Amino acid sequence: MNTPTKEKLRIWAENNNWSNSHPLDEERFWDFVIEAYRNGDKEILENEFYSFLLSFYEDEDTLTEYYLKYKDGIELLSRHHLG
Repeated sequence: MNTPTKEKLRIWAENNNWSNSHPLDEERFWDFVIEAYRNGDKEILENEFYSFLLSFYEDEDTLTEYYLKYKDGIELLSRHHLG
């Protein structure tokens, strides 16, 4: 994962309200996905994603949901060649 992508992921994870969904959480998450796409981080491995986020949150089910959202977001951006 490129440094700018990690930085967007860190910003999202540090500020995420893990217990309640908040619109800014979603906005920061999608900022991360767009940054990942722009940086060519279109295939972040699941274990890399988890290992980065485990210091912020440990619920594997929640991390899996976000990983799948990341994959779906990359797929959508790739199909429409955005960025």
